[in-house]
Amino acid sequence: MKKKLAVILIIIISLWALTSVQHPTVAQGRRGFGRNTTRIASQWYTFTSPDGDFTLAFPRKPSREQDDQGPVTLIRVYSVTTESGMHFSVNLQDIGGDPRARRNNEYDSMAEEMMADAARGRGEQVVQIHRITRNIIEMELWQTAQETGDNINYLTRNILHRGRVYTLGCGSIINNQEVDKTMCRRFFNSMRFTK
Repeated sequence: MKKKLAVILIIIISLWALTSVQHPTVAQGRRGFGRNTTRIASQWYTFTSPDGDFTLAFPRKPSREQDDQGPVTLIRVYSVTTESGMHFSVNLQDIGGDPRARRNNEYDSMAEEMMADAARGRGEQVVQIHRITRNIIEMELWQTAQETGDNINYLTRNILHRGRVYTLGCGSIINNQEVDKTMCRRFFNSMRFTK
């Protein structure tokens, strides 16, 4: 039970890192941003992780952000923000233990509730949360930027695979604009594990 709670704690910290670092704020009404999915769709770049354990399609080559310290290992972050105001990111961290163990490949039955409670505790509005498979949980959230009061809509997909937590984020950085869920699904569904 302690190991399961530790895994959920790591996921919650990953979500916190994703939301606190990954969403630049944009003033409402800023020019140059708008939905331009045709342009984004034609520019996808296949990113391979440095250790070769996964590939993921970004709209263009992502840059590595500053690492953040997680409970067990560093949280590594890669992201892209497009000209149309969409932000795509992945962060990953190891949780330790046997990568083949069930608890390192499957979320606890309370994971959704704990993730939603953690998001609400950060002041975010949880639109929906659901388990896709035993090791994938997806959430839609609205986050208010304290500095500007802007309301940012984004989706996260949390994957627990072989003792590593992967948090994919996809959102609009334009105040009060709903995220383009079609683009997010394309991003999320492009992830492939190679190991």
